[in-house]
Amino acid sequence: MGKATKATKKFNRKYLKDELERRRNNKKAQQLHKKRELKKSKRGAAGDDGADSDQDPATGIDEVDDLAEFAASTIGKGAEDLSKYMEADPENGGDAGDSTDSEDMATLLQEDDSDDEESNGSGSSAESSSGSDDEMGEDEEEAFKKQLEAMKETDPAFFEYMEKNDPAALKILKATDEAGGSEADEASDQASGADSDAEMAAESKSAKGTTVTVKMLNQWEHEIKHDHSIRALKKLLLAFYAAAHMDSENEGSDTVYRIQGMNIFNKTVSTAIRAAPQAFAHHAPVVDGRVQKKERARVMTALIRSYLASLVELLRQMSDTTMIQYLIKECERMVVYFGSHARHTRELVRELLRQFGSESADDGVRISALLTLRQVAARAPAETVDMALKGMYLTYVRHSGVKNMASLATIQLMRNCGVELYGLDGAASYQHAFVYVRQLAIHLRNTMQLRSRESFRAIYNWQFLNSLAFWTEVLATYCGDLADEQPQLCATLESLVYPLAQIIMGVARLVPTARYFPLRIHCLNLLLRLSAATGIYVPVLPLAIEILESPEFLARRPVKSTLKALSLDSHLKAPKEYEHTRVYLESVLESVFAILADAVAAQSVRIAFPEWIVPAALQLRRWRKRVGKSWTRFSKQLQGLLEKIDQSTRLVQQNRANVDFSPGNLAAANQFMSSTQPEATPAGAYAASLRKVRAQQRALLLEAEMAD
Repeated sequence: MGKATKATKKFNRKYLKDELERRRNNKKAQQLHKKRELKKSKRGAAGDDGADSDQDPATGIDEVDDLAEFAASTIGKGAEDLSKYMEADPENGGDAGDSTDSEDMATLLQEDDSDDEESNGSGSSAESSSGSDDEMGEDEEEAFKKQLEAMKETDPAFFEYMEKNDPAALKILKATDEAGGSEADEASDQASGADSDAEMAAESKSAKGTTVTVKMLNQWEHEIKHDHSIRALKKLLLAFYAAAHMDSENEGSDTVYRIQGMNIFNKTVSTAIRAAPQAFAHHAPVVDGRVQKKERARVMTALIRSYLASLVELLRQMSDTTMIQYLIKECERMVVYFGSHARHTRELVRELLRQFGSESADDGVRISALLTLRQVAARAPAETVDMALKGMYLTYVRHSGVKNMASLATIQLMRNCGVELYGLDGAASYQHAFVYVRQLAIHLRNTMQLRSRESFRAIYNWQFLNSLAFWTEVLATYCGDLADEQPQLCATLESLVYPLAQIIMGVARLVPTARYFPLRIHCLNLLLRLSAATGIYVPVLPLAIEILESPEFLARRPVKSTLKALSLDSHLKAPKEYEHTRVYLESVLESVFAILADAVAAQSVRIAFPEWIVPAALQLRRWRKRVGKSWTRFSKQLQGLLEKIDQSTRLVQQNRANVDFSPGNLAAANQFMSSTQPEATPAGAYAASLRKVRAQQRALLLEAEMAD
C-alpha cells in the first residue's frame, strides 16, 4: 500500500473511527447468544437505522469519499505537477507534505454550504443518541465472552459441539483474538468490505471528472459578479486549476473538472482572470496596501492561494510570448495578494527570473518581468529582496555569453534591468555588490598566482567580463548619473569604485599580448564609463598608449589579408586567422583612437588639463612620427585629435586666467568650468563625432548579421 494522503488521513481522523465503532457494535450484537435474541434484534434494528443514515446524503460521507479521492489524486498522485509550488516551506516546518497549503486545498475542496453543515450536525447527534445502547451491548458482550472462555476450559466437549453446530456464536472469540493484530489493517478491511461499492463509484466519478462548458463558465461568472457567490468562485477556480495543469504529465486527469478544446481553455482562463480578482476585491479587499478579509477568512485564504498557484503554474506552462506577457501583467495586478503568502511569492520570483533569462523571450517579456519583479521586491520582506537581487545577477551572468552582435543588445537590456532592480534597497545592494566584487577579485588573484592556461580561462571569458560590466554600470549609475536623486545609495556604494577599478586594470594587464587587445579595449571602455560618471580619475591613457607602443605596430610589419573587417565588440581575442593581419590591427587602432578621444574629452574641463595632457601628447606625437607612414589614415586621424587637444588646452588656460582662488582651494578648483559640458569643448565635440560614426557602423553590422 502507498502512503496515505492528507485527505485520507483527514477522513480517518474525523469520520472513520465513529463509523467503524458503530459497525463493529452492530456486528457483535448479531453474534450474541440465542438467549439474548430479543435484545440482539433491538440493537440490530438500531444498527440498521444507523446503516441507512450512512447512505443519507445529509451525512456527507459519500461526498467526503469523493472529495478525498480527488484530493488524493490532486495532492498525492499529482505531486510531480504540484511540487513546483508545494515544496518544503521553511516557514511552515520544512516538509511539504505537512505544509498548510494541503489543508488549504482540502478547505477549497470541502463543501461550504450551511445546510450541509447542519445536516452533518444532526447526523452526529443521532449517532450520539444511540451511544447508551451500544455501551450496554458492550458490557453484555464482555460477560458473554467470559462465559465462553470458562466453558472452553471446564466443558471442552460441549465447546467442540458448539463449534460444529453453532459456529456463529463463537465468532466473538475469533474477533477478540484478531483484535490484537494491526488496528489499521482491521479498520481498512472492515471499511473496504462495507463501502466497496461507494468507493468504486467515487473513484469512477473522480477519474472521469466533469467537462467544463461555456454555459457553466457563464453561469459561474454571473453568480460571482451579481451574487458574490463563494461556491461559484470555488468551482471556477477548480476549473482554472484544471486548465493550468493541462500540459502536466497526467494531463489534468487528477482534477474534478476537465478542459476539452482550446476554446474552452481560453474561455476558462479569461473568465478566471476576469472574475477572480473582482471577487477577491469584494471578499478580501486591499486597504492601505494590506489584504482585509471580511468574512470566511479561511475559505478565502484557500481560494486566493489556489488562484495564485494556478496563475504561476499557467505562466510556467505557456510558450507564447504574448500570453506570457499578459499573465505577467496579471501577476503584477495580484502583487498585494502575493505579498500575503511568502511561499507563492518565492515561486513567482523564481518564475519571473526564469522568464527574464529565457532565450525565447523577447524584450517585452523581459521588461514586464522586471517591472513585476520590482513591484514584488518593493513589498516583500528582506529575504525575498535578497532572493530577487541574487537571482537577477546570476540570471544575467548565466545568459551573458556573447555569440554575435544581436546578443550584445539582449545582454545590454538585461544589464540595464538588473541595474534598475539594484536601486531598490541600498543596504541589500551593497551587500550583494561587495560579495560578488570580492569573488571577482579572488578569481583574479588566483589566476595571477597560478598563471596556468586553465586559470586564464577562468578570467578571459564573457561571463567574467560582463560581470565587471554589470557592477561598473551599477556604480556609474548610482554614484554618478543618479547620485543627486539617491545620495544615500551613492554614499553606500561609492567605496566599491576603487576596488572595482583595480580589478578591471588587473584583468587588462593580465596577458599583454596582441591577440588579447580586444579584451583590453573592453576593459578600457569600462574604466572610461566608471571615471566619466563618478568623476573619479582613473588612469586610462597609459593603458591605451601601451597598445600603440606594442611590437605589432613598432617592430613588425602587418600581414596583408583579404579578410572582411573584424568587429571587436563581439570578440575577446583575435581569431587565429586574423592574428598579425592589417585588417585586425586597423580595427584595434580605430578602437584605441576612440578611447583616446573619450579619455581626453572627459578631462577637458578640468583645471589641470593643460599640464595633465602633456605626457600623453608627447607620446602620441612620437608614435605618429615613427609609424605614421605605415598607417596613413590613422596618422591623419591622430593629427586631428592632437589639434583638438591644443584647442581645448587654450580654452582651459583662458578660463583659468580669470579665476580668483589659489590652487589650494580644492572646492573651488572642483567647480572650475562646472557650467561647461565636456561635449562643448573642441576635444569633446571631436569625441562625440567619433562615437556617432561608431554607432552607425555597429548598426550596419547588426543589420548585415540579421540579414544573413
